[in-house]
Amino acid sequence: MGIIMKKWVAFNKDYEILPALTKKLGVSELVGRVLINRDIDTAEKADFFISSDLSLLRDPYGIIDMDIAVQRILDAIEAEEKICVFGDYDVDGVTSTVVSVQVLRNLGADVSYYIPNRMEEGYGLNLEAIEQLKEQGISLIVTVDCGIKSIDVVESAKLLGIDMIITDHHECGEVLPDAYCVVNPHREDCSYAFKELAGVGVAFKLLDAITTELGCREEILEIIDIVAIGTIADIVPLVDENRVIVKNGLKKLSKTNNIGLKALLEVCGLKDQIVSAYNVAFMLAPRINAAGRIANASLCVELLLTDSYERAFEIARQLDGDNRERQAIEGAILNSAIAKLEKNIDLEKTKVIVLDDESWHVGVIGIVASKLVEKYALPTILISTDGGIGKGSARSISSFNVYEALTKCSKLFEKFGGHELAAGITIKVENIDAFRVQVNKTANEMLEGKPLVSEIKVDYKLTPADIKLSMAKQLELLEPFGAGNPTPAFVYRDLKVISSRTVGNDNKHLLLTLNDGINEIKGIGFNLGSYNNILSFGKKIDIICNMECNQWNDVEQLQFKIKDLRITKN
Repeated sequence: MGIIMKKWVAFNKDYEILPALTKKLGVSELVGRVLINRDIDTAEKADFFISSDLSLLRDPYGIIDMDIAVQRILDAIEAEEKICVFGDYDVDGVTSTVVSVQVLRNLGADVSYYIPNRMEEGYGLNLEAIEQLKEQGISLIVTVDCGIKSIDVVESAKLLGIDMIITDHHECGEVLPDAYCVVNPHREDCSYAFKELAGVGVAFKLLDAITTELGCREEILEIIDIVAIGTIADIVPLVDENRVIVKNGLKKLSKTNNIGLKALLEVCGLKDQIVSAYNVAFMLAPRINAAGRIANASLCVELLLTDSYERAFEIARQLDGDNRERQAIEGAILNSAIAKLEKNIDLEKTKVIVLDDESWHVGVIGIVASKLVEKYALPTILISTDGGIGKGSARSISSFNVYEALTKCSKLFEKFGGHELAAGITIKVENIDAFRVQVNKTANEMLEGKPLVSEIKVDYKLTPADIKLSMAKQLELLEPFGAGNPTPAFVYRDLKVISSRTVGNDNKHLLLTLNDGINEIKGIGFNLGSYNNILSFGKKIDIICNMECNQWNDVEQLQFKIKDLRITKN
């Protein structure tokens, strides 16, 4: 596979306010342009964005049915009813469950939790679990991060005499479940100003309302670090309330009081360190997710609720082991998928990669699909087949709406769901070949015969005057970075290659020393090792890069994280 050319696309915004904005905030033009590119185009929006103070959180009662949910839970606590928090097995579901159980227990509630087993029960509510909870004397179930489309199960729970409070953040169907109440900002009749909360964010708003009602709102500030983890892991836009939650949660996470988080941070090598959104996304979250993917996510809930450091450290080490096992499974599936692809698929004619295998672990194929998208810059759907039924995970690139493509193929599925860049399907094995053909035909129609090109959005151009550590530190004002607030990316042109070499396993990464005529700069390009074959001393290149502060042996220096490059002169 050769080097994949990517399209560099500049933001196209109105920068008329730029001089006033930079003067008001006391920041550089570079930072001001990044803010405008993120639609932060007034001083008021910029103050909100940069400060992200907890006082900026909205009134939770702005979400429809919030008052009904609060009163029902308070009545249950007073009547000493048995409450169950019903969650999901991913990080968002686990953290939603943990914060709900912890706060409600602190308020005196008799509350338990239930996390379905991914392999045996699948996602969301199921009747067998509800019947089991009924036998345990549960009279109120509060769902977190699930339930919005469980029409039949909610109806069955009602017939069993169980009240159901649905809290969820997924898109609603045409009909809402006939629950006691439904707390979801995506309801058509909900006028709440911010719709993009994660599942744990919706649970947090409910707990905010309950504790405010009882005059003990400080309770929710104790769990905001856990809320931040779930928010980052669910890849919701880190803007508005999500930004407030994550920015304040990360501050608390570095000095957390949660015993389970302390153990997990120690296992990850992050003890006594400042924890970033990157650390959460690529170190903490994968270990929490691993249990739900290959074992039992209830273990993660126990980790974050336990009062015993010994037990917490035991679980944290087990999660670390589960994550290593997940990585090994992931590696085997990746190698298998690449072998199938290179043998059976003509990449010159294919718009959407569709591969299936009965040996692939359903809990890991989504991660592998993402890696194939990164490698081949094509939408990818991997399907794990078992007993005549395939369960698939789809991942895409920014220029192709995979959910729209799947919608046009929906007659071939048992069920499907998702969004522009990621989706899931359930399909009969005998329909997979027809789906492979149809989804590629659909992609050709959607693209109108044009090639599928991966895009990189570029904030602005760099000049030698920008190449200083203070500029990188000024850009840190815009953290945390993530979905909706990507790390600022800049084009820097006409750089001379001083040295080039590969590093890392299989020489995957590229280490460069560059000169712009004034400054000598170090840069690293992750997964760009293949470029080393065409680079040599003196060649001129253009790059897309992030500017960051790199600390090594107590010395800080400016470093480029290179996203893409092009040779301009030999």
